[in-house]
Amino acid sequence: GSGYMKVIISGRHLEVTEPIKKYAEEKIGRVKKYFENIIEIDITLSVEHSKTEGDIHKVDVLLFGNGTKIKVNMEDKDLYAAIDKATDILERQVRKHKEKLKDHNKKGSH
Repeated sequence: GSGYMKVIISGRHLEVTEPIKKYAEEKIGRVKKYFENIIEIDITLSVEHSKTEGDIHKVDVLLFGNGTKIKVNMEDKDLYAAIDKATDILERQVRKHKEKLKDHNKKGSH
């Protein structure tokens, strides 16, 4: 039905294992309950080696909604933590976007 949302997860310099994939899909898929018009979510997971910091994991999320594009970039030493943080920010942005839509539809709001 119209509830279908595509989640694409790819890795750069990083193997996306089944557990990682499941985790990212479940976490980021939660956003759906705030915003029904999501068409696709692209998630790119990458790792950068820094001499001083060790491995830094990056999560880039691109959400395509109904005429909406929301982009979130997050990094953390821990990949799972980076996914968590990215999800939090994405949820916040989606909620904010939804509020804007609601206001837009209310006549007489400034």
